Amino acid sequence: MIAISGTKISITKGDCQPFTITFTGEDVPENGTKVLFTVKRSSSHPKPLIEKELSMQDAQVVIRIMNADTKELPFGRYEWDIRFPDYYGESEPYTPMEPAEFSVLKVIGNV
Repeated sequence: MIAISGTKISITKGDCQPFTITFTGEDVPENGTKVLFTVKRSSSHPKPLIEKELSMQDAQVVIRIMNADTKELPFGRYEWDIRFPDYYGESEPYTPMEPAEFSVLKVIGNV
């Protein structure tokens, strides 16, 4: 199960789930632009717990959370964001959002 409310993402521990982020506005990245999706304990924590390098297509990026991404994480709240590692061609990242909540939820049954 995944639930997305605004920028808050909640996913049941160990679930596999894709979701799509659509970019709108005047400065939408072009097709093929590199996108980095990162989840950390907090924005100040140095080590990513989940990190996926993706590619922009038609103003969208599809993020696939796999079983292995969350099955070893303790239940609780983390933070995530999206960055464009080389958006302006100067090896300088661009972050189009503030860090947002990413929650790993408990499971009752074990399949």
